[in-house]
Amino acid sequence: MLSDEQLARNFADIAPPLTNDAALLEANQCLYCHDAPCTIACPTHIDVPAFIKKIASGNLRGSARVILDANPFGHSCARPVPSKCCARGRAS
Repeated sequence: MLSDEQLARNFADIAPPLTNDAALLEANQCLYCHDAPCTIACPTHIDVPAFIKKIASGNLRGSARVILDANPFGHSCARPVPSKCCARGRAS
């Protein structure tokens, strides 16, 4: 049987959530591509530039709606799906 501490380590997030300031900084780097590789790579085809634009404008509820309208389990997608961000040269 695992200790509570070991269970907490085993199920901890790989990367901690972004602070509001860090999320805003990341959102403002998006290029809002017409043929966004992030949307193409998303298995549920979430309109990533649309939800990022809403984060950049401070509309967090609208951002969540963009994700959840495409995928009711959107909260879990950021963990397994690799980043395909052209603003950072990671598009493939």
